[in-house]
Amino acid sequence: MAKLIIFAGGQSRRFQRPGEPRVDKCTYPVGGRPMIEAVAEAARGLVDGIYVAPGRNVLPGYPAVEDSPGFSGPLAAVVSAASRFDDVLLFAPCDVPYITGRVFGELLRAPGTAVLVAPNGLVESHIFKAEAGELRRMADALSRRGGRLDDVFRLSRTAMYLSAARHGISRRELHNVNFREELEPLAEWGEVVFDEDLRLEWDPPLARYLATGSADFLWSELRTYLEAGLYSMAAHVLDDLAEGNRRLAPVAKALKELVGIRKSA
Repeated sequence: MAKLIIFAGGQSRRFQRPGEPRVDKCTYPVGGRPMIEAVAEAARGLVDGIYVAPGRNVLPGYPAVEDSPGFSGPLAAVVSAASRFDDVLLFAPCDVPYITGRVFGELLRAPGTAVLVAPNGLVESHIFKAEAGELRRMADALSRRGGRLDDVFRLSRTAMYLSAARHGISRRELHNVNFREELEPLAEWGEVVFDEDLRLEWDPPLARYLATGSADFLWSELRTYLEAGLYSMAAHVLDDLAEGNRRLAPVAKALKELVGIRKSA
């Protein structure tokens, strides 16, 4: 079976309203139940254990996965879960209150590391499936990179990018709530550039880059993502390439804006 780990360690700053008492986003009611409960309910029957990664927060009700030292953000919980369990692991944030069992089911059926991709090329990187052994294999490389969650996919020997459009998954099911105003109904997907699943089985170019320092591997990885329409992944590769060529930084920024990546606050 599998385990679900719910990311619940954020400070929810964007969810607060000036002049009002602070609220906990994970336990904020949507449709009559806390957001975190909606996420857990979607996975019941598909997993044999549900855990919370609370970071520095206190969130009773579920067993906790403590952050792994030396890592930051959600990646600290990912590495910790991989060292604790020897299972297939599902990950999702506490603030996707409209997620369904269909989302988790599609991820579990996919081989290797699996993640969903919005039609505009945005990889929904906080909702994914990975095997504990594969995560342990890449732990050293992840530690060299800091808190980059997208590196989990970039370092996987088998990475399955699932088209949300092809699998009939709505924008609402994957909707991540940052502001309370975002609880309102969403329009459906817009322009479609990623509408077919992509399976990558390779010696990960990022791993080869870290081993050799050769940017040629990054350029090869970049071409793969651009040709497939995985624009957010391409932006992350461009961030790496921009360390050696600052002219590429605006290109990475433009791609992030194109798919709707905004800096956390």
